[in-house]
Amino acid sequence: MTAKKRSGEDSGKTGNKPLWHFSSGTDISFEAPQADHTSRLYFPLMNEGGMKSWVSPELKGYICKDFGHYLTTPTVTEEIHRTVSSRNGWVSIKGKQPWSITGMSAWQKANKWSNPEKSTVRAHPGLFQVFRQNDEMRISAESTVFIPSGKDHVELMLVEIQNRNTEAVDLDFTYALPIFGRHADNFRDHRQVTTMFQRNFTIPQGVRVKPNIVHDEHGHAPNEMNYFIAAADGNGNAPEKTWITMKDFIGEGGTLDNPEAVFKKLDPPDYKEGEVDGKEAIGAFRFAPVTLRGGETIRYIIIHGISENPGDIETWIEKYGQYDRLAESLKKTEKWWDEYIHSINIQSGDPTFDKWSSWVIYQIKSRQVFGNSYLPDFGYGRGGRGWRDLWQDLLSIFLVDPESARDEILNSFKGVRIDGSNATIIGTKPGEFIADRNNVPRSWCDHGAWPAFVIDFYLQQTNDHQILFEPLPYWKDQFTSRSKVIDMQWDHHSGNWQRDENEKLYKGNLFEHILIQQLSAFFHVGEHNILLLEGADWNDTYDMARDRGESVGFYAFYGRNLSRLALLLSHLKRMGIEKVELLEEVTLLLDRLPEKTIVDYDDPKAKQDRLNSYFEKVRKQVSGKKIPVKMDDLIADLREKSDHISSLLRDQEWITVEKGEGFFNGHYDNLGQAIDGINDKEIQMDLTTQVMTIMHKVSTESQTAAIMRAAENVLRDENGLGYRLCRPFREIDLNIGRLTGFVYGYKEHGSKWMQQNIMLSYGLFSQGFSQLAFDVISQVYRLCADSGTSRIFPGVPSYFEPGDRGAYAYLTGSSSWLILTITTQLFGIRGNFGNLLIEPQLPENMFDDHGNAGISCSFRGMRLHVEYWIEDNNPSPAYTIKAIRINDKTPQFDLISPGAAEVNFDELSRLCTKSLNEIKIKLN
Repeated sequence: MTAKKRSGEDSGKTGNKPLWHFSSGTDISFEAPQADHTSRLYFPLMNEGGMKSWVSPELKGYICKDFGHYLTTPTVTEEIHRTVSSRNGWVSIKGKQPWSITGMSAWQKANKWSNPEKSTVRAHPGLFQVFRQNDEMRISAESTVFIPSGKDHVELMLVEIQNRNTEAVDLDFTYALPIFGRHADNFRDHRQVTTMFQRNFTIPQGVRVKPNIVHDEHGHAPNEMNYFIAAADGNGNAPEKTWITMKDFIGEGGTLDNPEAVFKKLDPPDYKEGEVDGKEAIGAFRFAPVTLRGGETIRYIIIHGISENPGDIETWIEKYGQYDRLAESLKKTEKWWDEYIHSINIQSGDPTFDKWSSWVIYQIKSRQVFGNSYLPDFGYGRGGRGWRDLWQDLLSIFLVDPESARDEILNSFKGVRIDGSNATIIGTKPGEFIADRNNVPRSWCDHGAWPAFVIDFYLQQTNDHQILFEPLPYWKDQFTSRSKVIDMQWDHHSGNWQRDENEKLYKGNLFEHILIQQLSAFFHVGEHNILLLEGADWNDTYDMARDRGESVGFYAFYGRNLSRLALLLSHLKRMGIEKVELLEEVTLLLDRLPEKTIVDYDDPKAKQDRLNSYFEKVRKQVSGKKIPVKMDDLIADLREKSDHISSLLRDQEWITVEKGEGFFNGHYDNLGQAIDGINDKEIQMDLTTQVMTIMHKVSTESQTAAIMRAAENVLRDENGLGYRLCRPFREIDLNIGRLTGFVYGYKEHGSKWMQQNIMLSYGLFSQGFSQLAFDVISQVYRLCADSGTSRIFPGVPSYFEPGDRGAYAYLTGSSSWLILTITTQLFGIRGNFGNLLIEPQLPENMFDDHGNAGISCSFRGMRLHVEYWIEDNNPSPAYTIKAIRINDKTPQFDLISPGAAEVNFDELSRLCTKSLNEIKIKLN
């Protein structure tokens, strides 16, 4: 991306052999030769029904429906190279050793380095293929794994075996996969006990496992779930032999990579009813022998499934158990993913970058479905979605179809407590929330910032101001005063919703929920008058400064939110809305309203006292009384609070370094000491804080320039690509947190964390530092696209380890932020209270040889293809918009600045009448 690229040319190579390359033409599929020679690789598969699995180049990986229902054994990243369990099949040819289609037999692994077989991974969104060939045996197999689009809880596998000899060969095929069939906790907790609950059955085309009960020492329950594996050849014929138990298949002393039944050509026992129950199960099948002529191919179908309804098994076998039917499902699945991936489609001067961006969109969907818990790299592995992650994931949904996310927004705001804190885990059912997955009573100081940012973006995209007045309950549990106090009168019988003094369910409008979160944070300060850190902020590893710790960056975030809320209220006032109803107690925190006692914002104790007064009033019940507040009064209050935060941080937390460099202190530790600055001639600098102050415009333009100069010298990586989160902490300091215990360069202790790099780019774009912003995006891309070093499939990892190897390949909010930045800032397509704002900041090398660059995206239910045409090859992103054409017609538009134009929504709707609407913009 740093220079113009042409078709098929990868960017950012360091000289290492690339792991993968894209297909030719417009196809975004990629191939990865010998991918099984790279550790830690995996690929996610999913559908809208919540079926989830992942696949490695050896076809390892688990299959699950949710945290309580795993068909196969849960596996973490560092177990991938240890486990011998995979979706494995053996081809047996007389006179030769059985050959594994995954390379997972003992003899093939022994020859892996001395005589490696040819293998290639091919992947398309929603589809993973592994091709393997043995030249000596003249046999090959292509295994295609996918989860069909729709809501069926199945994973499908097509195995195609080809005789690559000129002469006919007799062979048979055996498939085997262990069945776990229980809760993920039972991998180590009561493993044998839960095995003894399981009843194991043969079915006409496979094996079914039915546990008797759900093992839960709080109270066991009947278990209605069924786990099954079924198999057929391409014509729908059932296997000839079936094994049900692991022991019978692998043999006494055997292993899955050297199973006795395969290598000794044994038949399964003659199972009698009940004798296989309570034993570790396997779905293993041998098909009837076949003769393959030279060049001929035979197909086998494997169906892995989970369902409470045993009838689904027969339905799914009928639906997918023949080649033509499976092929049709595969075609539909590819089409579904193509449509989803191209919901945002980029055409620039670098086709490789464009294709890579499409894989980032696949990553967004993976993040939404898998969350933090269902891939081998996981942040916390017990299911549910984290509060912070939920709101950032919504940003990407808004770019595709914001109206579809309305219900999720409303449901999620129900997790806000009346004290301004919130539940930290969002369950799978509407209104289902959990205080914390680890039963640790705490609040994170940044949690209230994200919903306000997201709802502001939603309103800009949609102008759906009615959502602000939707009545919603507040979540309630035993924790009050931001988890500092226990409400001893509350128990589980009280329910999880806030009630008024008459025990009636209290509902406040959505705006009130947002407002309480911002006001609570504004007053919740420490001794330096900065936001108390509490359990941590975005950086969860600043987790030991819970008494005196403070967070500068997120106080800046709240300051900007207060300003944006004031702007929103001004917009509502122009629409004729003069007042908003709020809970009477909330006005205690609106101290600039008429007849209210004003708080001295420069006095942290005064702020704390006011907030504690509010906490006391709402600790158990609320009055339920609502009062109208004038817009002008509310706007003035919020603006004064926002201005106070900006001025305080600029004056108090700015650190000047020599040569025109400077940055903001990020935090105070549990001793009340500033963490960042110059100590013993060493500089400590926190990237996240600089990102937040830039993005939320607490940093002035001159300060932003100084920050970037400091970042170049302090946080720039030694190889010149990407910024580190911090400099090394030399000693373990538990007045800061576990951050200081990490080896430097990993995770939050000084890795190149991609979300913060991308958010830095977003902030730089928003302040008009276009070239600097693009340079950051370019570095992210080059780090990822240098697959010979990053050792990841296309996409953005959570962070880069020392040596620039990508880590946590799909567990990251980076994907949402990258597409948000590319769409709304780089290409400059975004909303402004429902109108279309066009403000590109594209550098020269984003244009092709004809001076064109384009993006396809959705806006308020309309599909747009926006194409920029640069006149005279202007090398600067400081463009002037000369003309706009929509479907070959000239619209009316407002030129906000030379490089920014706004098209009214009504005008846009009048002209956008096609399924795909062409918007052409001439730049100079």
